[in-house]
Amino acid sequence: MTKNTTLSQLSKKSNAKEHHKKTATLLRGQPGYRTRDGRTGLDPIDMRSEAAHTTGTLLQKLVSGNIRNPIYLLLLMVLGLVLITPLVLAILEIMNGNQFAGSAWNAWMILVIAAIVGLAILVNSIRNLMKMVFR
Repeated sequence: MTKNTTLSQLSKKSNAKEHHKKTATLLRGQPGYRTRDGRTGLDPIDMRSEAAHTTGTLLQKLVSGNIRNPIYLLLLMVLGLVLITPLVLAILEIMNGNQFAGSAWNAWMILVIAAIVGLAILVNSIRNLMKMVFR
């Protein structure tokens, strides 16, 4: 019984590998596409496509709450805090009486946009962490 089970698992794994090879050669951006047969893997377009696919997958998992790796969550939380910090420091400076000189609107727009992105990353990271801990 165990031999049959291991043989069926091996055949499923080999089928999965074959399927992965087939899809990797068909779709640009899939892992394995730029290193397919007859390629060196140094094509800049394929490298950018694979990086974009990886980034998109990470963002999709972040927003949908499917990140389970605690290292990724920690790095995303640090990124969120780094993006929020300049806005917090700017608000503290204004509360102390110091204001931006000259073109304040440009600086505020950059700080607010960075803070919104950082807050979104931080909230989704905490949501993912809560799902991971309480499941």
